Amino acid sequence: FVASRLTVILEEFTRLYPLVDLELTVSLSGVLYQMQDNGELDVVLAKRRLGDQLGHFLYREPLIWLAKDPDAILARKEALPLIAFPPPSITRKAAQEALDRAGVAWRIVCTCGSLSGLTAAARAGMGVLVQPRSMAPSGLRELPQGSLPSLEDVEFVLQPRKGADAELVRALSSLVTAKGMVPGSYA
Repeated sequence: FVASRLTVILEEFTRLYPLVDLELTVSLSGVLYQMQDNGELDVVLAKRRLGDQLGHFLYREPLIWLAKDPDAILARKEALPLIAFPPPSITRKAAQEALDRAGVAWRIVCTCGSLSGLTAAARAGMGVLVQPRSMAPSGLRELPQGSLPSLEDVEFVLQPRKGADAELVRALSSLVTAKGMVPGSYA
């Protein structure tokens, strides 16, 4: 989200609300939720798993398996090499649970807190990476459907802290869901 859409949202928000003291923290969804629980953040824009009740729903998107060379990954006989964010990553947990349910052996070959690091490992052919479809990094290809277990969708939400300025939360929500911001809503 940060690499693909955040710039436009931040530009518009700061234009509309120049007097708001905005501080941006970029991290894993689970970490952001923990920071908010500790009173460090007013609003969190993050992923949640299906069935979770945190936040105000913005949109839903499928998770996909990605690799530099899907055929080479699928031809391997050993455990599936998995490239993932560290815990408490939502995409990591979804991937591990899907593989475990299907009885597919896997091993972590790269853990990194930044998408750029994970992307570098995937582009080097080290293994598979899981991301929401609209956030798939260039240079990686989606594995053919059915070649690995299906992944659940994730939802994107805004989670304001109790007492957060309702008008600003609505404004930010509107900017995120405005035409062109949500996958599938492009003109």
